[in-house]
Amino acid sequence: MKSPLIAFALLLLTSVSGWAQTQPRIYIEPSETVDAGNASSKAKQVDFGAALAGALVKKQVPIQIVTDSAKAQWTIKTVSSQKEDSTGTKIAKLAFGGAGGGFTKFEGSIQVIDKESTAVLFAYNVKKGNFQSAAEAFAKHFKDDYLSKPH
Repeated sequence: MKSPLIAFALLLLTSVSGWAQTQPRIYIEPSETVDAGNASSKAKQVDFGAALAGALVKKQVPIQIVTDSAKAQWTIKTVSSQKEDSTGTKIAKLAFGGAGGGFTKFEGSIQVIDKESTAVLFAYNVKKGNFQSAAEAFAKHFKDDYLSKPH
């Protein structure tokens, strides 16, 4: 009775490891988010690449994120900025009912690049209220608009 169970476990392990090998290996270049506000050191510096990695895992995007760029097939490059409204602007928005848009604006541009050919495989621009929402929007669109379609 143990023999069929062991055979099934080996088959499952083989299929999972084979599945992982067919997924593209992606390296995410680290990059800091630029503070686009006028106040000095107002916005926190965020590694948008780390946020992208978390979002890709959360959204179950069928890729492998690698930490060694030499082992990657594709590279993700980003440029991002974040601007937080000043205290005066926040008070004015609250007083006049304009707080619906939030107090922070995050913008990012993301490119997925094939390392061998240097071709841009997928590009995405995003404007959201924070870096996590922006990263999750990229992950969703990368999965649905690029990876799920034949090339």
